Amino acid sequence: MISSPGLGSGLDVNSIVDQLMAIERQPLDRLEADKRDIDTQLSSLGQLKSALSQFQSTLDDLKSLDALEVYTAGSSDESVFTATANSSAVSTTMTVQVNRLAQAHKMGSQAIADTTTTTVGGSGDTMTITVNGNAFTVNGGGLSLSDLRDAINTAPDNTGVAATLVIENSGSSRLVLTSTETGNANAMSLSFTGTLGTDLGMTDINDPAQLDAEVVLDGQYTITRASNTIDDAISGITLNLTGASATPATLAVARDTESVKASVQSFVDAFNELQGTMDGMRGKETDLDATLRSIESRMRDVFNTVPSGITSSFSYLTEVGVTFQREGNLSLSASDLEAAIDSDFEGMAQLFANDSQGYLFRLDAVVEEFVKLDGFLDDREDSLNTSKRSVENRISDMEFRLQLRERSLLAQFTALDNLMGQLQGTSAFLTQQLAALPSA
Repeated sequence: MISSPGLGSGLDVNSIVDQLMAIERQPLDRLEADKRDIDTQLSSLGQLKSALSQFQSTLDDLKSLDALEVYTAGSSDESVFTATANSSAVSTTMTVQVNRLAQAHKMGSQAIADTTTTTVGGSGDTMTITVNGNAFTVNGGGLSLSDLRDAINTAPDNTGVAATLVIENSGSSRLVLTSTETGNANAMSLSFTGTLGTDLGMTDINDPAQLDAEVVLDGQYTITRASNTIDDAISGITLNLTGASATPATLAVARDTESVKASVQSFVDAFNELQGTMDGMRGKETDLDATLRSIESRMRDVFNTVPSGITSSFSYLTEVGVTFQREGNLSLSASDLEAAIDSDFEGMAQLFANDSQGYLFRLDAVVEEFVKLDGFLDDREDSLNTSKRSVENRISDMEFRLQLRERSLLAQFTALDNLMGQLQGTSAFLTQQLAALPSA
């Protein structure tokens, strides 16, 4: 029996089945097109969500008053001090004279012959070191300087002391203790048992009562602190002391107008980038267009709604140099913004960054509604993924049914091909037999 398609009668079984299956596959093609459309929507939704999140990140950096209330602090002599300013600073100048830098307390031993063989104290002798009311004890009797150094540094309850060795020459080595924190309060005090204290002969290297930094502001106000970084003497200013001086240097604090303008420009640029992304998506998908219109409408409502309850001579962003262009982008007039900064800086900052009514704060709240977990875009994404899974299941079911249908058609047309081959053989035989009959 002939079993290969088309070998029975010459019937092109495969071509016939392929053409029939192309018709049978049309519903599957439509499902696959639906799946591609859903994938496109999911991709666009992800792109939109990313663009909104990027815009929100910029808003997060700018929506606080601290981000706009920027000051610079400069020193006339950075070998004496440097300075930084935060948002609670004010524009001012003052003199700063550093009489003394903060130091860490140091103590040194008398000269010991060597660091490894000569021992100090007797067996069981101890050294107790106290720093700022916290004490720890080391069993140091009978140890060399090297071993005593290691015992101090590795003590599990060491309260802030570093031990090191200074070798002056071949017959003179000394143990040096240094407090790890500066200031009078962190001066060390020592006590001993046995002969350990006598053998070591520890003495102060610097004055434990003169370890605090001492600064005189404007020639009148004497400030003492345990650290060379002082952030609580001048409101909003951190002084970093670098050296003592016999004459005062000058601290100058001024509003950093250029940083404020850069911050507002970054907001304008971020908004325009978001707007450009949304413009590029428009007109491709009906559902996405509706989402874009909703986002734009909500943000336009913010721009068109005057903030309430803030103290400012401004009501709209246009008054401080931020305006909409015909194509929907924002532009910034640096001169208008600078004029607003000069005339009412606090009011300008409140207009942008008031923590309930500032334009940036309210824009951030709008964006959050769309991008937050289980927000509008998440819900839309979940809906599309549900639809995609349903289509994928239908595609899988249909592909299985089409495989069965193709096998059935192949079997039917192969049987027909075989039957036609048999009939052709019978026809040829009968023709041959009839031709052999004697003529009448």
